[in-house]
Amino acid sequence: MAVVVSDTTPLHYLILVGRESILEKLYGKVIVPPAVLTELCHASAPVQISDWATNPPPWVIVAAPKSIPFGFEGLDFGEQQALALAKEIRADLVLLDDRVARRVALRELMKVRGTLGIVAEAAKAKFLDFGDTVDQLQHTSMHLDQEVVDEVKREYERSNRRQES
Repeated sequence: MAVVVSDTTPLHYLILVGRESILEKLYGKVIVPPAVLTELCHASAPVQISDWATNPPPWVIVAAPKSIPFGFEGLDFGEQQALALAKEIRADLVLLDDRVARRVALRELMKVRGTLGIVAEAAKAKFLDFGDTVDQLQHTSMHLDQEVVDEVKREYERSNRRQES
């Protein structure tokens, strides 16, 4: 199984639409730093998210990075810890959505997947319906750039056609 570290937003939105269990199906275990659980328990978080973070499922492993490397200063604390931990343990994949954090991860040569990419991967594995899940995500507070949504949908459809051929 791949070593996967997650930031807050993919967990937040997958929990919000009731699809967080796909992470276990796709990756087995997901490692999160303490700052991510703290962010998920923030007073402004919906109850279902803070309840989940207060008692995460057994497939979630909590681990803290030893330090935050230089170059991660402009990120929020959850992103800093997630990227620092991913770098430290040489994770195969880091889950995050923030555009600036993704640039930092790519600069550090990390493989990155956002919420939409996770949904597409899960749909390819027949764990969920891609269109329904994207529609549900679009009805949350998630800021989805329509161009990105359209591109992920096109890539998902191309991939599906290749699998069917």
